[in-house]
Amino acid sequence: MKYYSILKAKAGKALLASALAGMLTLCGCADAYKPVKDSYGIRVMLRDCEGITIEGDNIIDTEYGRSVTFRMSIDDDYIYIGNSAGAEYNQETGRLRLTNIIAPATVDVSVVKQSEAILFRVKNKNHSASVSVEEKLLARPEKVKVKAEYPEYLEFAGWSEGGYLEDGGNLISTDDEYTFKVDKTKTVYANFSGFTDYGIVYHLNGGHVKDKNDETYTVNGEYNELYAMQQTLESNGTFVRDGYVAVGYSTSPAEYGDYDSANDIPGFSNMGGVTRVDGKSLDLYVVWAKISDVDDFEYEKKNISYISDSSYSFGSLNQKKTSAQGIEITGYTGDDRLVVIPEEIDGLPVMSIAKDAFSGNMHTVVIPRTVKNIMSGAFEQCEDLSEVVFFDSVVTVYNKSFNENVKTVVLNAQRLPVYSGAIEGSFCIKYERLRQLADEKKIVIVSGSSSLNGINSEQFEELMPGYSVVNYGTNVANPALFYLEAISKYVTEGDIVVHAPEFNSSSSMGSNVFHAKMFRGNEQCYDIFRDVDMTNYVGFWEAFCEFQVGDKGDGSLVPAVHQQGKIYQLPTEINKYGDRSTVRKRVAGNFGGASENFKYNILNYTMLNQVNELYTEKGATLAMSFGTFDKSRMSPSSAKQSEYDKFTNDCAEKLDYPVISNVGTYIMEHKHFYDSEWHLNDEGARIRTENLANDIKAYLSDPTDY
Repeated sequence: MKYYSILKAKAGKALLASALAGMLTLCGCADAYKPVKDSYGIRVMLRDCEGITIEGDNIIDTEYGRSVTFRMSIDDDYIYIGNSAGAEYNQETGRLRLTNIIAPATVDVSVVKQSEAILFRVKNKNHSASVSVEEKLLARPEKVKVKAEYPEYLEFAGWSEGGYLEDGGNLISTDDEYTFKVDKTKTVYANFSGFTDYGIVYHLNGGHVKDKNDETYTVNGEYNELYAMQQTLESNGTFVRDGYVAVGYSTSPAEYGDYDSANDIPGFSNMGGVTRVDGKSLDLYVVWAKISDVDDFEYEKKNISYISDSSYSFGSLNQKKTSAQGIEITGYTGDDRLVVIPEEIDGLPVMSIAKDAFSGNMHTVVIPRTVKNIMSGAFEQCEDLSEVVFFDSVVTVYNKSFNENVKTVVLNAQRLPVYSGAIEGSFCIKYERLRQLADEKKIVIVSGSSSLNGINSEQFEELMPGYSVVNYGTNVANPALFYLEAISKYVTEGDIVVHAPEFNSSSSMGSNVFHAKMFRGNEQCYDIFRDVDMTNYVGFWEAFCEFQVGDKGDGSLVPAVHQQGKIYQLPTEINKYGDRSTVRKRVAGNFGGASENFKYNILNYTMLNQVNELYTEKGATLAMSFGTFDKSRMSPSSAKQSEYDKFTNDCAEKLDYPVISNVGTYIMEHKHFYDSEWHLNDEGARIRTENLANDIKAYLSDPTDY
């Protein structure tokens, strides 16, 4: 029995299409083996044939949802093509691994003799475009068709042999689809032109590049269509202007002192965040704030100690301190409404702000990147202080460092993000997607990790035609109230925002208390903190301090100062929606810990009803659903429909906006979970996404029922 096969690979890899043709042997025999499920569970067989050598057993009995591993090697004169079960084969170790087994299976391995193979490659170095081979190769192939697909901003420059055109290759066709004969080993190159790179052009707006007279500064990089947001980190003092401090960027020239708030400056963005480039050049203008008169500051020259490193070891917090000669601000005698603290006085960096240093009627303060410590009470007497601009160079700060009337915070970065490789690196994708879709009809799901790990956005958009979807699943420690308020800035009439909290967490049920993980998840989009009224929230400053240097109360949070210098990276498990994109098929193990009951006193309904008014004013709908939970972790007294109805009705009675789901719909069977009692596997996410879409459709069909 002989088959012919072609391999396809995606764009962006060195080997984009590989086809081995010839007399391809599919491992098999005349009478098909019929595996059976016996008392031991499920039986899996690796079928023996010419070209492979099986080492060990080729029949393995296992259980539902488990994995099996066979050991085999490919004979020297054969080439491995693939297998019939989609199992992973590691040619170095000789291991063939089949995961998440749900039924009896026979695994056939495909190989081809090297002497009879024809190797065909298509190469493409632009990962925004894809190329494919659409016809199977025959044993003695006559024709092969290749096809190029690419976004509008690119142009197809043609197919070439002998290398890319820019490297001296020979042009063979300019058609998007090209058919030709293959009778020997062959490599064809796909060539594209257009915006394959991005460029951010910084206009220094009265300043210049340090040690140069350049008035512009350009950063170039390779454009990624999946992740169009690019870093806008000013490299630690590259941009300078005598008598001024840089506080951010705008899309047109602007001076900070000409506006009451950073939020009033057109196109303002924080320094060191991410900005959407969309495969082309982006122009940003540095926003400067004029430094206040140095004579108005009282200060001391002293040896200032600050935390320079912090880590956890065996459950305890280990903090290291460094000291340096610097300036501590002890007082201010001026009467400016905008106070801009200098980075340097008498040739020394300003590193600390003492207790009771500031009082009076200031409206805005700009704290430079040199400051490490802001002592408790430093600005507490400034009752008119409404806006604070500072950098993530601050390592020690207290809730009582500032008056509780501070409404707006502008947090700038002076280091590369240190958690971008973690799952929280997806939060900026969600935020930029939300802003990109600000004027479009959309559905936004706000939740903790039950949505981060349990919503399929692509499926959701198919189920809800006419809507774009933003899966704003974050982390259960993040207060949902914060995200609901921030998202309200970007909704328009007809939008639907679904608050789907984990029912056993006060944070996701509407708490207004900040957590250190807020900064971990949003360090690439510090802009989001300007989207809310900070007077509505508790604990911002000490949560930021914990993010920076750690706290003995949370050994799971690796301090940011310990991670400084880590290279920025794209979270590889995330797709363009901010969903997890890796395959999650297996069923979770058994979870320990106490069983869960419904908690009726953690819904912050008063403030949730207040934030609902922001949606009502814009003609958008805020609705409540629920996050998912493993039924096996529920206590028997709670895991029944009467309790589901009771808890759902309790939420509905307290809220001014509709509760569109029954919590029992999202308390699901154990087989649908992946690695925790909140996180669904792929099948669970499919079911949950469909259920939520049905709940929304039912509400839209007759809102008066809710």
